[in-house]
Formats: sequence, C-alpha cells, structure tokens
Amino acid sequence: MEKNIEKNPFCSAMAGVKTLHYVDIKNVATMTPTEDGWNVTLASGHYWSRIHFKNAKVNTESVGECYRHTVEVTVPAKGGVPVRDLMTLERGRYLVRVTDNNGVKWLMGDTTAPMRMTMKDNNDGSPEGETAYNIAFSALTAFPQMMMS
Repeated sequence: MEKNIEKNPFCSAMAGVKTLHYVDIKNVATMTPTEDGWNVTLASGHYWSRIHFKNAKVNTESVGECYRHTVEVTVPAKGGVPVRDLMTLERGRYLVRVTDNNGVKWLMGDTTAPMRMTMKDNNDGSPEGETAYNIAFSALTAFPQMMMS
C-alpha cells in the first residue's frame, strides 16, 4: 500500500509540499507523542535546517509491519545547498519535517530509525545544461508519517 503524503488520509486537502527541514538526530532532546501527533524538542542551541528545492515528492509505503518513508527533492546548484554540504549530509542520520501547503507539519523518521540522505547530480553533461542535485531522504520505521504539534 503506497501513500503519497498529498493523499494521506489525515489530510485529504493537502496541495503539495511547501518546505523541507531536517535535523541531525544527535541534536534531538526529546520526541514525545501528543494528541495531535509528535512533539520534537531540540537540544539547546540547535535548530531545524531548511533545504530550498525546485520540486518535491513525499511518500510513505507499508512494508509488512513497517513503513518506508521517502522524501525526494531536486535542489538547484545555483542558490541551493553547496555540494560540499550535501556530501557531508550523506554521512548523517536525520529527522525530516515537511510542511504542506496547508501549513500542516509532518514528521518523517524517528530517533530509533532515522532518515538517511543520498544525492546524485542530474546534469545531462551538456555545456549549457543546468546542474541540479536529486536528494532523497529515506528510512524504514515502525510508524507512518505523523503530524507534528
């Protein structure tokens, strides 16, 4: 069963992804369930980092008793995240927060099953080709994507 976040039963009126933020799990102080979803508190001095993107696809798919989360974005090389920073991100483990166009925040991944990031250059090799990077965060967790309070 595949559930695109834009067709999630919790938010049938979602109209796409507005923002994407991530935080390294070592900077998460607490992650607690609430009536409305999850509450994530970061360690003092830490914050959610934002990735500016051209397009995004967010998906949760049931795999047996687990859920496979994927967040895929295309980041322009100019004005986007420097490639050196992207290469550093590939070594970390993250929680990802996606905000939809209705302003609802969704949490992907958790502290026991964090998201990992991979990237690839999508330049077609032509001199006039615009370089961009395809970034994918993914994780296999015990929970579907959850709203954040």
